[in-house]
Amino acid sequence: MRTLLLAFLTLLALPVRGEEAPAVPEKPAETAPVRTAEEEMAALRPVLIGKRYLDQARKRLAVQLARMGRNIDNAETWFEDNALVARDFLADVRIMYALEFKEGAQLVSHGMMKGWGMDPERLHQRALANLDRAHGEIAIKQVGKLPWLQVIETDDGYAASRVLLHWRWAELTLSLGDVLILGMPTRDVVVFTATLEPQKLEQLQETVETVERHQGRPISRRLFQWTPQGWAEFDAALQQAVQQRGEQGEQQGGAEGKMVGAAAPADADVARQAADAQQGGQPRQEDAGNQDRDQQGDQPLQHGR
Repeated sequence: MRTLLLAFLTLLALPVRGEEAPAVPEKPAETAPVRTAEEEMAALRPVLIGKRYLDQARKRLAVQLARMGRNIDNAETWFEDNALVARDFLADVRIMYALEFKEGAQLVSHGMMKGWGMDPERLHQRALANLDRAHGEIAIKQVGKLPWLQVIETDDGYAASRVLLHWRWAELTLSLGDVLILGMPTRDVVVFTATLEPQKLEQLQETVETVERHQGRPISRRLFQWTPQGWAEFDAALQQAVQQRGEQGEQQGGAEGKMVGAAAPADADVARQAADAQQGGQPRQEDAGNQDRDQQGDQPLQHGR
């Protein structure tokens, strides 16, 4: 049975740029097209979400399931089957899974996963393979006149999910440099740089925070760093140590491996430029934005068992 859960209107289909979503009229549950297990598995994609928003989604789902499951036998098993499949990624970022159909995205539950004969690890690897096949290319562009700041240029809803394709980013480092610091404030925006200059990193952080406030489908305000072993949360202390070594090298007449010590003058309002580059809109108060995310959305998601 496929059930339309209006509680997920704000989970993966939030309005962008702080727009108010139109009221969504209640309607009876829709019958999903009958598909084979392989057709469903081919539509599987990984979706990144912030822990905070996943926790909110789970609470809303629990309320919906409680209302629906009052008179169901074996309620405990039924609740378990309808729970969403999710796993940790880094820091406050989690990975969920969705089936991407032309009529909309459908979140993956434990019952669906077990019905395919999959476990969480096999499900994850299949989702990554599908993502790489369908959305693996990473098209990037500069933000305005700031050659040190790059964004992923895409409108397919999987900009942040591409961060999971670590081997693709390994290819990018060949042209950008070994240092790569990245922010993924929303599902649709990834912004990154290949410099460790403190002033530019501060601007990157400001950019991430601005976009997270201005646009929907939020993920995280934190920064992450590419390493050959995988992504890691950016360590500001490590950055400072590297910067200090660079300054010492500069004072010693250009020792091997030195880093640039002096940051370039700041461009005016970098965060605004980055938001504009990704069609950012008018700022909204953080609390009001969080309330919007809980209450509004554009496209319903289906959650099945």
